[in-house]
Amino acid sequence: FEIESSAQPLASRAFRYLRRPSVRQMDTLDPAIVSNVDEKGFVPDEVRNAFFRKLRMKSENRSCFECTARNPTWISLSYGVYLCLECSGEHRRKGVHISFVRSVELDRFNPEQMLQMGVGGNGKAWEFFKQHGMGKLSDGGRPIDYNSPITKRYKAQIEKDTAAACEQLGLTFKEPSKAPPKPALDKSKSDPIDEFGDFALGEAPAASELARGKSAPASAGYPAAAASAPKAAAAPPAA
Repeated sequence: FEIESSAQPLASRAFRYLRRPSVRQMDTLDPAIVSNVDEKGFVPDEVRNAFFRKLRMKSENRSCFECTARNPTWISLSYGVYLCLECSGEHRRKGVHISFVRSVELDRFNPEQMLQMGVGGNGKAWEFFKQHGMGKLSDGGRPIDYNSPITKRYKAQIEKDTAAACEQLGLTFKEPSKAPPKPALDKSKSDPIDEFGDFALGEAPAASELARGKSAPASAGYPAAAASAPKAAAAPPAA
């Protein structure tokens, strides 16, 4: 396939090194893989496309890790596997602490995430889980228990291999599920319309006061209570 000339050297080097079966067998990693990132640390889209297109050409990555759907375009970074749209939804529902799902066509990637997919792959995961009687290639086809110690061990191994690859590139690996905490809200810069205090209704009048016919003060934000019903007219004097 043809890719843009500017992206070809980076994508080719990335794939050539990452396609090897084990990080321990990598003698060198070309620093060029991390030399072309934007201010947020993401690789260009054309590099992402070329990289994943090559990985997805491998026979084991041409079908969904969980089912028989063809040409999956979603991934679980946590396990380095490829998923169809439906199965990616199932993984999302497990929570990012279990499976961190991304789209190879819609989302942006940093070099660390590309490395994680490079050391993973459906074939590697299928073989591991088959040995433990789980996955669609196992004898019984038993679904993978993503809360089991076996699954956690595989996830840890993928992270270990990725960390080793990152170390060779001078990168700091961070688990995909551990996103940076959200910054605290600066109320001084917030839109006043969004502040809950602007819509506070104040304290509601006590029930005993309402029983005695007292209405809520207008300043409290409550509408004035309806006027009490007039007393029944006095009976006319007896003739």
